[in-house]
Amino acid sequence: MDGIKSYSRWALPLAVIAIAFLIARTVGLFGITYGPVMAVGVSDDGRYVISSHRSNHLVLWDIKEDRYEVVSSDANIYSAYFIPGQRAFLWQNLNNTVTAQTTGGEILEQFQHFPTYGHAIDASLTHYLSTNETWNLFYGYGDSLEPLLRDGDSPSFMGSGKLLNLGLSNSDFFITAGKGLDFIDGRPISGDTPAVRPVNDLLSSSNFSGVVLWSYETLSPVAKFDGNSSKTHATISPDGQWVVSADENGISLAWNTSRPEHRMRNAGYFSGLYDDDLPDGFDDADYFDQSELIEAPEGPSNITIAIAFIHNSEYYLRFGNNSHFAALFKTGSPWPVKYFDLGESPKLVTYGSQYDRNTAIATSPEAGILAMGHQSTGGISVYQFDLGKLSLERVWVVE
Repeated sequence: MDGIKSYSRWALPLAVIAIAFLIARTVGLFGITYGPVMAVGVSDDGRYVISSHRSNHLVLWDIKEDRYEVVSSDANIYSAYFIPGQRAFLWQNLNNTVTAQTTGGEILEQFQHFPTYGHAIDASLTHYLSTNETWNLFYGYGDSLEPLLRDGDSPSFMGSGKLLNLGLSNSDFFITAGKGLDFIDGRPISGDTPAVRPVNDLLSSSNFSGVVLWSYETLSPVAKFDGNSSKTHATISPDGQWVVSADENGISLAWNTSRPEHRMRNAGYFSGLYDDDLPDGFDDADYFDQSELIEAPEGPSNITIAIAFIHNSEYYLRFGNNSHFAALFKTGSPWPVKYFDLGESPKLVTYGSQYDRNTAIATSPEAGILAMGHQSTGGISVYQFDLGKLSLERVWVVE
C-alpha cells in the first residue's frame, strides 16, 4: 500500500518534468538537438532561413521574431532551398515528394521526383532544376522531365565528395560547377562533336563537370569556363553578369558573361596576382603582382569551400577551408577588399574539409544576409553585411 501511495505522489511531477523536457528539446532550451546543417537557404528579405539537417530535420528560422520551428523530421538532407522572389521554400521528403510552400505553410506546388542531390527553382515556379548522385542535371519533373547534362557517371557525389552546385540568376543564365579539370574544361562546346555534347549516355566521364554557363531560353550550355582544379564551387551574380569560382587548390577566377572567353584571375591572399601570360622557363615567383594587395591577418585560407554574393551583384565572399575568415571581393577587381573574422566559436561548417556541406552556406545578396551551419551541431550563425562600413557582423546565433 505504501508503494502505491509513493508512486501516486511522484507520478504527476515526473510526468510534468518529462513533458517539460520534451518541450525544451523542441524549442531549443538545451541547445539544438538536430544533426548538422547540410543545406541552407535565405529569403530575399533576409528574415527567414530554411535548413535541412543530417538528422533529416527541416527547420524554418525566423530571424526577426527570434524563433524557429521544425517543419519536418523526414527531409532529404540536401533539399532545403529558399525560392527567390517569394517568401517560400523548396524541400523534398524521404518519400521523394518535392514541395514548394510558403513560410506560413501554404502549399504552392507538390510533385514526385527522384532523390535530389541539390535542386533549385525560379520565382515563377516554372524553371525547376535538379541533380542526382552522378551529377546529371535535369529540367522539369514528371512527364516533362528532361535531361540537360548526362555525359557520364564520373565524377559524381560519391567520387568527388561534393554536390554539383547550382547557381541561378535573375536574368538569362544559370551555372553548374563541381570539379575543375583544365584540359577537359577547355574542350569547346560543339554540336558536331559527340564528346562534348552535354547529353551523351555513352560516356563514363564528364566533359561538363567544371564551371558551365547555361541559358534559360535554350536550356543548353553557353560557355565552359576553364582554369579551376579539383573540387570547385562557383556562383553567378543576381543580374547574371558575373560568374566567380574558387577551388580546393586555391585558384579563384571570374568571368563577365558578356565576354565568356575572357578569364580573369583573382589574387591570392598572400602571394598576389599570378600572371597568366608567364613565358616558359621563368620563375613563377617573379610573376606575382602584389601592387594592390592588402595585408591579410593570420587565418584566411586560399583553399576554398564556397563562394557567394553578399551585396547584389557588386560584392561577394570567399570562404576558406579550416578557417573562420571570409574574404570580401568586388566584381571587376581581382584584389581582396577586406577580411572578416566570422568567429572562432561556435566552429563553422568551413572547418574540417567538409566540401559535401558547402550548401550549408547561403546568402541573400538583396538583404546582405549570410547564414552558415556549424561544424558539428545543428545550429546556425547569421551575419549582416553593411555596405557603407564594409562590415560583416554576427547578429544571430543558435548553437
